[in-house]
Amino acid sequence: MTSQREVNPELSRLLHLYVDRFNKRDWDGLRKLISADARLRVADRFAGPIDEAPYFRNYERQTIPWRLAMAEVDGELAVVALRQRGDEWRLESVVRLEVIDHNIVRIMDYAHCPWVLSAASSVIMADPS
Repeated sequence: MTSQREVNPELSRLLHLYVDRFNKRDWDGLRKLISADARLRVADRFAGPIDEAPYFRNYERQTIPWRLAMAEVDGELAVVALRQRGDEWRLESVVRLEVIDHNIVRIMDYAHCPWVLSAASSVIMADPS
């Protein structure tokens, strides 16, 4: 990923862990990264405490293959969701995470609002290595 901005190494590390554990469907490991009182907002669907949301179960039940990846969206480090369509992985949506003191305290998932990602001025995928 090429960026003009200085990337917070702790945020980058946490986002990489989030993506890795999400892609492995390691829901318990993922919960360890998230503050107990974290807030979740799935735009157009849910807003409230993460522990009251069917968030991980909903991703687990997806029938179209999907995965998360790191990207820079409009100059900010973020997580993007990709879905497999035939042999191709296509960008579908963006997830923004707020981190305080090494914990994820807010998840903002725009899976039901594809226009958020399509309205971005720039999306630069991170090097998967």
